[in-house]
Amino acid sequence: MRTRLPINDGWLFAEQYTQGMEQAHADESAFAVVRIPHTNRELPLNNFDERESQLVSCYRRHIRISAQTGKRVFLHFEGVMAAAKVFYNGEQIAEHLGGYTPFTCELTGLVTGGDDVVAVVADATERDDIPPFGYVIDYLTYGGIYREVWLEETAEVYLQNVHAKPINTDAGWQVETDVFLDNLTGVSVAGELRFLLSNPQGEVKQHTQNITLSGEGKQKISASFAAEDVKLWDLDEPNLYDLSIKLLQDGKEVDEYTCRIGFREARFTPEGLFLNGKRVKLRGLNRHQSYPYVGYAMPKRAQENDAELLKRELGVNLVRTSHYPQSIHFLNCCDELGLLVFEEFPGWQHIGDDTWKKNAVRMLEEMITRDWNHPSIVLWGVRINESQDDDAFYRETNALAHALDSTRQTGGVRNFEGSHFFEDVYTYNDFVHSGENRALKPR
Repeated sequence: MRTRLPINDGWLFAEQYTQGMEQAHADESAFAVVRIPHTNRELPLNNFDERESQLVSCYRRHIRISAQTGKRVFLHFEGVMAAAKVFYNGEQIAEHLGGYTPFTCELTGLVTGGDDVVAVVADATERDDIPPFGYVIDYLTYGGIYREVWLEETAEVYLQNVHAKPINTDAGWQVETDVFLDNLTGVSVAGELRFLLSNPQGEVKQHTQNITLSGEGKQKISASFAAEDVKLWDLDEPNLYDLSIKLLQDGKEVDEYTCRIGFREARFTPEGLFLNGKRVKLRGLNRHQSYPYVGYAMPKRAQENDAELLKRELGVNLVRTSHYPQSIHFLNCCDELGLLVFEEFPGWQHIGDDTWKKNAVRMLEEMITRDWNHPSIVLWGVRINESQDDDAFYRETNALAHALDSTRQTGGVRNFEGSHFFEDVYTYNDFVHSGENRALKPR
């Protein structure tokens, strides 16, 4: 069975990186003890220069893991702004570009059981190859390892991800699942997937499907099963179900993946958004994930509090994650509260070169595959906010979103009339209102 260990305490931090800080036996006298989430520089409430946080910094942490036969070890980062190089005992094992999506490093075969050292070189400069950078953006990005970090131990064959899609068919509600297996063994053997669906009252329904592990390193297995007498996820009654998928070999459970899902139908039409067949009048706000003094580095409870403020105090029913993927804690709370979400991939007005676009497309994939089980998300933002037309680029982003998740529509916010339209939903910033004139342009 897999185990998960948060490692947010006990990190060492050097504000300014110098060559050699990433090495296993580097001098740590220049490092301070910090806790994750962490900002690379605390800033005053106002009147600061945005370049103050555009630093290259270094983080270090000592870990002690004993290698286990038949086990794999992973190191997960939820967010490092804006580029990260990860070193293990002085050897680089990963590089990730982009501060808003997670990444994973495999430590299998690297752990020694002794005093191992993880080092992260965190580059918070505005690099031309990483969205949203390359020109001017209207929000601050701060820096640091600002989201949580954890270690995970799994079997050699494990469930890497699951896309669970509640579908309302003529025969009733079905749960269609795509299960993504990671198989280090390379062996083709028979196995079993066991699906356990728990309703809000704790009642459990089970479905079992026999499978064959192909022996390939990566394998997708699709399965579906009926869900009877479901309670719908709605704005006022956001009913959530726990879905547990167990992987068995020779009758023995070797891994388990859990997620939450909601049964709901959400569709934008020319008449508006219909949720479970009822038209919803949208009242929404944009949300940034930044906070006074510490920038992006705020933990779970603060992220949840923003969702509660939007829903309960400000009375909105939709939030737009302007203009990047935001904390999983915020999205989880939106699921629990019945707060709809329009989630965008990173960007603001500027489209960069081919390398920039390639990184943007990868970030879109990372966003969707992280968040596709959230019932609160009703629209994928696949256009760089208020950007110029780029037909080939936006054909690609729309095609990718539809290929990854056929259950949701796409949108992309523009701010000029006559822009080329490839998305499912036309989303537009109407800035015509000056206070005295008519509030909206004609349709």
